[in-house]
Amino acid sequence: MNNIISIIENDLKEIAKKLNITKEPIVEINKNNINSHFSTTLALMSAKELKQNPVQLAEKIKAKLAQKEYYDKIEIAEPGFINIKLKTNILTSAIKNITTLKEAYGKNTLKNKIINIEYVSANPTGFLHVGHARNAVTGSVLEKVTAFDGYEVQTEYYTNDAGNQINILAVTVFVHYLWALGIKAEKPANTYGGSFYDDLANIFVEKYGDKFKDLTYTETVISDPEVHQIFRKEATKYFLAEIKSQLKDFGVEIDHYSSEQKMYDTNQIEILLKEYKAKNATYEADGALWLKTTEFGDDKDRVLIKKDGSLTYIVPDLATHNIRIARTKADILINIWGGDHHGYIQRMKAGLQLLGHNPDILEIEMVQMVRLIKDGQEYKMSKRKGTAVWLVDIMEMVGKDALRYMLASKSSSSHMDLDLDLVQQKNATNPVYYAQYATARCNSILNQAAQKNIKANLHENDLLTNKKEIELLLTLDNFNQVIKMAAKNRAPQLICEYIQTVCKQFHSYYADTKILDKNDILTSEARLGLVLAVLQVLTNAFEIIGISALETM
Repeated sequence: MNNIISIIENDLKEIAKKLNITKEPIVEINKNNINSHFSTTLALMSAKELKQNPVQLAEKIKAKLAQKEYYDKIEIAEPGFINIKLKTNILTSAIKNITTLKEAYGKNTLKNKIINIEYVSANPTGFLHVGHARNAVTGSVLEKVTAFDGYEVQTEYYTNDAGNQINILAVTVFVHYLWALGIKAEKPANTYGGSFYDDLANIFVEKYGDKFKDLTYTETVISDPEVHQIFRKEATKYFLAEIKSQLKDFGVEIDHYSSEQKMYDTNQIEILLKEYKAKNATYEADGALWLKTTEFGDDKDRVLIKKDGSLTYIVPDLATHNIRIARTKADILINIWGGDHHGYIQRMKAGLQLLGHNPDILEIEMVQMVRLIKDGQEYKMSKRKGTAVWLVDIMEMVGKDALRYMLASKSSSSHMDLDLDLVQQKNATNPVYYAQYATARCNSILNQAAQKNIKANLHENDLLTNKKEIELLLTLDNFNQVIKMAAKNRAPQLICEYIQTVCKQFHSYYADTKILDKNDILTSEARLGLVLAVLQVLTNAFEIIGISALETM
C-alpha cells in the first residue's frame, strides 16, 4: 500500500519519462499546507538539461498531473516550482494505510541485502558505563531502523577476552578475593575499581575457600600460572554474563558474541599472516613485520609484529573482520566505535583491501563522549565507586526509556550533555515525558470514545479539513521517508526528531480541537481515526527507539 507522497513521486516519474527528463523527482511537504500540500522542483532541475524555460516545463508537467482525478489544485510559482494540493479524501487515506498495516507501517521494501552491525564490544572487565550505554543505543536503534528500511540485519559483539586487560582483571579480582578472606592486600595502581568486584570475590571464596591465600601477585600476574588462568577465565565469564544481563535490561539483545581468545586458540592469527604473505602484502624492516597499508591510502605502513615478537592491536582486529566477512556473508559491516578511534579507520580499510576485500564493505560510526549533568554540574559520582558512572546506576535513577530516548536524540558523532534532572521532570520540557504523554493522551481519548460508543472512521473521508488535521496527516504519511533518511544517513536521531514533531502537532491539535463531539458524531469518528493513526505511528517509532508507548501516565 503506497503512502501519499510516493503516489505523487510515481506520477512524476511517469511524466518525466514521457518528457525525456532524467532527473529523479523530489517531492517535499509544504509548510503552508492549506493552500498546497506538496511541492516539487522537477521543472527547475530539468529545464537546463532540456533547454526549456522552467516555468513552461512546469506547465507541461502540471497539465499531465491534472489528468489524475485525485489532485485538487496544481499551481506554478516562479521560477518554476510546482505546488500540489490533493483532495481531502486522498489525504485521509493515510489513516486507512496506517491502521491496516499497523506495526508494519513505515517498513520499506525488502532489499535482499545484509547489514552486520558490531556494537558495544566493551571489555568484559566490569560493568557497563554511560559511554557504553550511548554505543548500545546507537547500535540497537540503527539495527531497528535499517531493518525497517528493508535490510536483513545481524548484530555482533566482539569480546576482547585475550589482551593484557584480562590479566589486570584477574589480579583485580584476586586482590578483592584476598580482602574477602580478611587479608590486608595492597591493590596495584592500574587495576580496576568498583565494589562489584567484591561480589565476584565472594563467589571465589565460596568455591575455593582460602586455597589461594598465600599466592603473590604483580599488577598483571598472579604467581601461580594455573590460578592466574582460573581467575582470568572465571572473571571474564562472570562479567560477560553481567554485560549481557545489563544489556537485556537496557533493551539490547545481540545475536552473536565472538571471542578474541577463540581466534588465537584456532590459529586465526597465523592464517591471516600467511594470507598477507601469500599476497605479498608484508615486508620486514628494523626487526619488525610491516603491512603495506600505504598502497591503499594509509599515511604510513603499519607494524603487525614488533621487534619483541608481540602483535600490535591491528592484527586481531583485521583477523576478526576477515572471519566476520566470511561468516556473515554481509554486504555491509558497520562498527560503532568510540570517538577516539578515528585515526584507526583508514588503516583498517587498507588492511582489508590488502586481503582482497572491498574497503567500502566497512563503515565506521563514531560515538562521542557523554557528560552527565546534575544540579547544574558535571556528575561523576557512582554509588558502586570506580572510575565511571555505571549504566545500572543511571537506569535506576532515570529509567530505561528516558535514558534510551535521550541518548538516541542527538547525533552520536557529537559530544552530548545529558541533564539527569531534566529527564526526571514530568512536564513538556522533558522530551521523553512529552512523547510518552502523547500516547497516553491518545489512549485516554480512545477510552472516552469507547464509553460514549463512538467508533473510529478508518476510511477515506472529506471531514478532516482544518490546518492542524492536514498537518498531522502529512506528517504521519511521511514516516517511511524519515525511516529511509535515518537508515541511509545512519542517523537514529532523525527518528527522535520525527517523534517530537508528531507530538508537538498532536498536542497542539488536542488543545485547539474538540475531538469527541456528541453533536457531530461523523466528524468525531473521523477525528478518532486520526487519533488511532497517531498512536500507531508513535508506537512504531517508539519501537525503533526501544521505549514504551504508555497507556496512562
